[in-house]
Amino acid sequence: MTVLLLALAGIAWVGHAALWTAVMNHLYGRPLNKYFLKLWRLFTGLVILAFPLLFFLPGPTVDTAGWVWDPAFFYFFGCWLFGGIVFSFITIMRLLRPKPPALASEHTTTHDFWPALGEAARGDGQHRHLTRLPFNGVFRVDVTEVSLKLRRLPPALDGLSVLVLSDLHLHGTPSRVWFDAVFDELAKLPAPDVIALVGDFLDSDTHHEWLAPLLGKLRWTELGVAILGNHDRHHDPDRLRQELTDLGYTVVSNRWQQVTVRGEPVVLVGQEMPWFRPGPDLTTAPVGPFRLCLSHTPDHFAWAAEHGVDLMLSGHTHGGGIRIPVIGPIFTPCYYGRRHDMGVYQKGDTVLAVGRGLSGREPIRFRCTPQVLRLVVRA
Repeated sequence: MTVLLLALAGIAWVGHAALWTAVMNHLYGRPLNKYFLKLWRLFTGLVILAFPLLFFLPGPTVDTAGWVWDPAFFYFFGCWLFGGIVFSFITIMRLLRPKPPALASEHTTTHDFWPALGEAARGDGQHRHLTRLPFNGVFRVDVTEVSLKLRRLPPALDGLSVLVLSDLHLHGTPSRVWFDAVFDELAKLPAPDVIALVGDFLDSDTHHEWLAPLLGKLRWTELGVAILGNHDRHHDPDRLRQELTDLGYTVVSNRWQQVTVRGEPVVLVGQEMPWFRPGPDLTTAPVGPFRLCLSHTPDHFAWAAEHGVDLMLSGHTHGGGIRIPVIGPIFTPCYYGRRHDMGVYQKGDTVLAVGRGLSGREPIRFRCTPQVLRLVVRA
């Protein structure tokens, strides 16, 4: 009996944690004050840890009509239902999710920069001590090559390669030495046709000076395009847009722009909502050309499908940062939680590719290595 009660309590605790984390994910997908979000994250952690206190709350009460009320029991039962049924169902459906028809192949090469750099990789960021946690994979990088089949791709763009970089979060950890090593490795790869930078470059006002030396190592043959992310709005976004423009990138921001790639018209769409407003208005955009959308968060996937986007590129999620076996990520800072945490998704003819990004404000990566995407699109 004791074992059964402990099992029931454990399931309810999982449901309790999932409920509060879902609320936190939802809030992180909104343009709220960053200090409020930090406090809410701390509050959420304390609330999750405090679950056993439910067993010490007063017992049931009887009102004047004779009804028996026990809020602690009702909450416990609701958490048990959510943890045992809803959360389990969602996890099973994620595991059984079929491969998107557009995903032709995927291959990953992992580069571990720690053996060559050692302590020099840690840097001087505020949270550098977190890199010492056992099994932290923050200094490894996956270069994932993905081949996508897109139904509306013009023949002229068949075989187009796109290097997708997101979430540099430059603030001192990992160090400049580590980033130099990563970008040197990327520079050894064949130059892609397109480089797409999908936001969250900075987590410090003093690290603007890293951008040009790092991004200047990369070359493209057709187009460099960029948008900003939610962290960038706190670190002089106008200056950042100008720095990217000076490096030759087309900074689309929250708008659309028609460009030419391989002699073919392409409509670029920037989606920086909800942190930068107003969002893009596509009512006057030409309908025929291929549409490529850069959206820092994958939350705009349904919007992209409704507006005829062919390929949407995103980051922001970090893959969850910490991935639990079978379950996957828990904290994913998106309005829709972990629905599009990483990888390739498809809705009709619209395809979404979500990368895990290179870094983060808190340098923690467990079973969720930093990632760069190298896409090849096929007709």
